[in-house]
Amino acid sequence: MKLTDALPTLLLFTVILFCGTACEDGNDERFSFTEEVRIEGDLNTIEIPMTRTNWIVASVTYFDGGIMTDEYGYPVRLEGMGTVRFHWGSIIRDKSNALTIQVDDNFEGRERTMIINLSTAKGLYSEQIVIRQEPCTNFYQIESLVYTLEEGDGIKEIGTQPWGINWIDKSTDNEETRPINLFPFYNAYVIYNFEYEVSEPLQNWFPQEESNHVQIPKDIVNGKIIFEEEKRPFTYRGLYYNELREVSFQKDMVNQKKNSYRADIYYKRLSAHYTLTLTRPGSNTKKVIQGKLLKDYPYDCSPIRHEVSDLTGDE
Repeated sequence: MKLTDALPTLLLFTVILFCGTACEDGNDERFSFTEEVRIEGDLNTIEIPMTRTNWIVASVTYFDGGIMTDEYGYPVRLEGMGTVRFHWGSIIRDKSNALTIQVDDNFEGRERTMIINLSTAKGLYSEQIVIRQEPCTNFYQIESLVYTLEEGDGIKEIGTQPWGINWIDKSTDNEETRPINLFPFYNAYVIYNFEYEVSEPLQNWFPQEESNHVQIPKDIVNGKIIFEEEKRPFTYRGLYYNELREVSFQKDMVNQKKNSYRADIYYKRLSAHYTLTLTRPGSNTKKVIQGKLLKDYPYDCSPIRHEVSDLTGDE
């Protein structure tokens, strides 16, 4: 066969092969005409129509190129029908011609973004859909916080914490000693924890500081909870000054010597269970969170020990 006779056949074969590949891979048409989606900050679900059915979710990435992982720590990927959950939402495919995105409330205080990378099964064609979720502006409010005493709750001793201070008096008066007031509880804070089984800090759900203040138990007497006068922020870990802060003890201080004062601060722990009910303005939705409050607080100290030593050249 002459070369000139073979050329038409070869060109026809090439065209057929190219068309077959194009039709198989679908390079002539996007999976979806949607390239970017903006979602409001509240809990939301959107459905993205797809023009074709031969697509998979190959991966999900952040804008900086980082790979998003699912609830089990694996890279997000969805090759057929099903649902994959990531830390602030879900990607759902329950029909061949649609992609559903479900997002949680965005209480992070900034826009959340991700890039869904779609491709054919063989990866010969790919495209992206950008998802942006605005910050939430409709925050929760505390409707009620109810404490209960269950097994293991109450007040118990939890040990001691050391306190100490060194004091040097280089005054030149004639007094060998003079009195000094010591405040061992001055920086001995009350530390409390509202424990709960929620994936994100609940205090992010309350934008105004005054809206998340709740009663804190002060004491438990004969099975009854006595509350403090001042309310405190509902938070996973909070602290505040204790009522013993201004309590002082008078000791002698020796002039021209190093005076070391030491004591042990005694602590107790108050524990109680709670049920927190949250509501949102303009919505009938309520959230009920159950957990446990732990509060560690100083209540007494040992006698203050006083040690006197000579000054060194550096003192």
